[in-house]
Amino acid sequence: MAKLLLSVRQFLARESGHAMVEYLFMLSLILVAAILGIKLVGTTALDLFETSRDALP
Repeated sequence: MAKLLLSVRQFLARESGHAMVEYLFMLSLILVAAILGIKLVGTTALDLFETSRDALP
């Protein structure tokens, strides 16, 4: 665990604040896209299952 903490500290010391902000921005964009994609797939699947359920006698 100490080795991981040391690696993180060294990474943060080498990178400039500007680069870190860019990484965080890209991560937030990826997370938003993933959440929206999962929500879209979930809604589509729910509609498909409800249609199938309603078609059963």
